[in-house]
Amino acid sequence: MKTCFAAILGGTLGLERQYHDKPAGFATNCLICLGAMLFTILSEYMGNAGGDPGRIAAQVVTGVGFIGAGSILRDGNKISGLTTAAGVWLVAAIGMAVGYGEYILASVVTAAVLIIQLGVRKTIKLMEFVKRYDTFYLVCDANWKVLEDIEKRIERHDVSILKKEITKQDNHFLVTIVATFTGHDFQKVTEELLLLPEIHSLYK
Repeated sequence: MKTCFAAILGGTLGLERQYHDKPAGFATNCLICLGAMLFTILSEYMGNAGGDPGRIAAQVVTGVGFIGAGSILRDGNKISGLTTAAGVWLVAAIGMAVGYGEYILASVVTAAVLIIQLGVRKTIKLMEFVKRYDTFYLVCDANWKVLEDIEKRIERHDVSILKKEITKQDNHFLVTIVATFTGHDFQKVTEELLLLPEIHSLYK
């Protein structure tokens, strides 16, 4: 009973991770949930035999932390894998809850994780349509007429420029623009401006 339940709950969360092409997928989450469940049962047996029931359970939390840390990657200022690491840690907790016979609690937490994971993704997609303050940077030829053309093209996409800073370096203008725009506005602006030979890069 506990084995099947742990496999189902761990596998459910693993399927969501695998669907979104994350490192810890179906098999990994199943194994972690089953392992945490088994260790929890063993810790109960240890307690019944007069030992310390918390020793094994405590080591599960520590051990899973190392597994989760292995999924965290850093590339410059960008860090990825934090959600996967947190998911691994939580799957182990769900397995421990199953091991202690807390089936309802484990099910509710599993459902909550799915709602959060799927809901957050939809919220992020909706945020692409909301105008917000943001900054983008571009490098172009050191020509004032080029800057005027860039400004006109940006404002043509219903983007409001709030602040602009220009510095010159190696016969190029480094331009910082603070504006209000949506994610789709930025994509359209980028696609149009990068077609101009006078612009060398554009990013935010």
